Amino acid sequence: MPIDDPTTATPSEIDEELARLGIEHAKATDTVNGLTARVRRLVNDGMDEYATELQPRIEQARQTIAECEAAARPLDAEFERRGGWTRAWLVLNTGGHVHRTMQCRTCFPSTRFAWLTQLSGHDETEIVEQAGKAACTECYPSAPVEVRNRPSRIKTPEQLAREAEKAERAKAKAAKAITAPDGTPLRTNQYGQIDTEFTARRSYIDALSYARLLTKRNVAFHRDTIAEYHKDAQLILAALAAKHGRTEDDLRAELAPKVEAKWNREHRNWS
Repeated sequence: MPIDDPTTATPSEIDEELARLGIEHAKATDTVNGLTARVRRLVNDGMDEYATELQPRIEQARQTIAECEAAARPLDAEFERRGGWTRAWLVLNTGGHVHRTMQCRTCFPSTRFAWLTQLSGHDETEIVEQAGKAACTECYPSAPVEVRNRPSRIKTPEQLAREAEKAERAKAKAAKAITAPDGTPLRTNQYGQIDTEFTARRSYIDALSYARLLTKRNVAFHRDTIAEYHKDAQLILAALAAKHGRTEDDLRAELAPKVEAKWNREHRNWS
């Protein structure tokens, strides 16, 4: 995200923004080059009208390039003002090494890198510790042999972002989930296994409303079924109370109007 004051930003924050700007700059440059070549072909084929239609897109891409360069200048200046800081790049191929610079003599112009911005400004000892056997011996010649024999713990920013997204999804799923108070699946007689709080609340309301209907019809005939619905409702109530750290009486009072509403809406007039 844009940085208003580079002097207060961390090396990782600055480099993360520089990496983002670099990607946007590269995309816009590819757009300009591709469309410019297309314009030349159209002009050569005498299709000037179509070539003219591409000019706004070219200008927009050039504007993006200019904006990226303008945004990067104060960040690069801050890097220079601080006398620089450590940086690390991971070669994007199987068994790729971690380098302190993309100009390492073991790399080539065609080598693809991932900028490990999360390690920017970190001590090289820490970088080597995380890189393990992936640490480039040219870039980190003093890395201890025992460290270079360890598995790498390096992850690209993209991998870290995916893990963060996965954790957020798991957190959201957990927020919707429900279990029995002891952490085991919440199993009921009439509704089977209940996995979400939404289903639990809906089933609780349905259980009490339907048990009331069966009581109205013939309490003696439906005694066992009524008992099962009441038991299910109690299991669900206990699970909800445990999840939210509330008393069962509190939740029972909260859900009572909804039970009554379902009774009036669906079951009151049943015979």
